[in-house]
Formats: sequence, structure tokens, C-alpha cells
Amino acid sequence: MQEVFTLPMGVDMEIIEMQSNIELKARARDQDFWSLVSRERYPLIVSYALKLKAYFGSTYLCETAFSQMKIIKSKYRTRMTDAHLTDCLRLAITNYQPDLKRLTDNVQSQQSH
Repeated sequence: MQEVFTLPMGVDMEIIEMQSNIELKARARDQDFWSLVSRERYPLIVSYALKLKAYFGSTYLCETAFSQMKIIKSKYRTRMTDAHLTDCLRLAITNYQPDLKRLTDNVQSQQSH
């Protein structure tokens, strides 16, 4: 974490240049601001912004997982094993959305005898 707050020489010049960029100044409050910042023009700032963002992203995931774990454990405490909790957490925090239509199209229906 120390490396994020220790800035190399040149960052101050990039900051000054960035502050004088009228287009960036006008879009500073936009949600997609960092996608507008050129990696070629501001390599040091972009590099440090990505490092800092990574810390907050992992913190958010950790907090989400912990909240979900509390909900799952309170609901199923008597039957909960470590393996079961792991499986439930995986399902609770994933962004994966299965293509159920495609999956069901590939399954043969059972014929009654």
C-alpha cells in the first residue's frame, strides 16, 4: 500500500498538465472520467489511479461476501458446513448469468416407458 502513496518524479507535471486540460476539466465529474484520460499522455497518473482503484474494488468484494455470508449463516446455521457455505457464497456473489435457454435446448428430454 505504501507504493500507492509514494509518487515518482513527473507526476506533479502530469497533474499540472491535466488540470490545464479544458476537456478533462469539463468532464471531471463524469462517471467515465478515467476512460477519457489518455494513458499515453498521462502514464504515471493512470498507473496510480488503477492501483488505487484496485484497492477499493477488492474491499467492496470482501464486504459484499461478508454480508452475504452473514445472511446465509443466519438462515441455515444448523445445517451449514464449510463446503456448503463456500458453494452458497459463490452463488451469492457471482455476476454470472447462465444462458438457460441454450442449456435446456441441449438437454434431451426423458421419454416415458
